[in-house]
Parts: sequence; C-alpha cells; structure tokens
Amino acid sequence: MSTWTSSAALAGAFALAGCALSPSGSPPREVVVARGAIAVSAPPGYCVDRAALRDAEDGSFVLMASCASLDPRAEGPAALPAILTVTVSAADPELEPPRAAELAQATPVPAIATVQRGALALAHFSEGGDSILPGGDPRHWRGATGAGGRVIGLALYAPEGSPLAGEAGGQLVGAAAARIEARAPRRQPNESEERPRAGLGGALARLFN
Repeated sequence: MSTWTSSAALAGAFALAGCALSPSGSPPREVVVARGAIAVSAPPGYCVDRAALRDAEDGSFVLMASCASLDPRAEGPAALPAILTVTVSAADPELEPPRAAELAQATPVPAIATVQRGALALAHFSEGGDSILPGGDPRHWRGATGAGGRVIGLALYAPEGSPLAGEAGGQLVGAAAARIEARAPRRQPNESEERPRAGLGGALARLFN
C-alpha cells in the first residue's frame, strides 16, 4: 500500500496526466471505488486521470488534474493547474480519521497551519511539494476525513507560485472532501461511538507515504 503515494508512483502519474487522450474517450469527472462505497467527484474544471486509477481490496487511489491538461478538447470551466490525489483505505470500522494536529505530526516537514473543519482535517506544509511535482511549489496541502467506513486521504500539489499552494489550495481540498462525504453512505447510529485510535500512525503512513 505504501507505493500508492510514493514519489516514484506519483511522478509516473504526473507523466501520464500529460499524455494524449486514450481511445476510451474524455477523462471522467467522477469514479466509484471501494466496491461502490466511495464516489470521488472532481471539483469543477478537474477530471480523473483514468490511467493512474488504482482500485483494490486493500484500498484505492485516484489522481485528478485540470481537464484541459488531460484532454485539450475538454469543455467546461477553466481550472488552475494542480494535481489532487485521493487515497481510500480498506474498510475498517475501528479506524478513525486523524485530527488536524495528528495529520501534521505524522509528516516530518514543518506545518504552516492546521485546520479542523468538522470531520475534515487539513494541514498546510512548507516543504516537500517540489519533490513530488516537478516544477512544483514546496508548499502543499494534505487532508483526511472519514466516509463509508474508510479513511480518505487527500493531497494537493501545485506549480510554484500558484494560488493553490496557498489558502486557495485548502479550499480546493475541502471542496473535494465535501463531495466525497456527501455521496458516502452514512454510519449507523451505533457506529458513531468514540473508539480507541489505535494504529493511526500506520494508517497515515499508508495514506500519504
């Protein structure tokens, strides 16, 4: 699972995002993963890179980029260039999404800011984005939330100097997370009780490293 979001895997995915359109047609704006439990819907102006999609028993990975970068013929609203990734854990009713402070502590680079918006944890980091995205800004965003009995990890990488490397990036990650949460099945009442947060560090490593 750690290979989903490794630098090498993402570098390959970024290259695919710039490739010519495949014969299968225009890039989708939504995909359903995790045995139909999770719908990942791209924010306006963004599409799913079908070539980078991974959907397996132990989790799923979705990469989104501006529709124009995936298909120059794409119609719809313009979007700032960026790579937005979504990693979905395997189903585990005992696993709780991290809080914003936990998300920041799990990454060995400085956090500029952390924000908790309901179930969504957001952390803005000052370093590392340029090691993932060639020509990227060192600043990048990570987020985590829960949906459909799974933990959802999100990450955003933008070109150097892009508004999405700043506060606008947190808004885009929040919008993507909200779309996932809105479509996910609700937990049963007896599943909402507080549970021990055992194994959180390992879960975060599988989502982001």
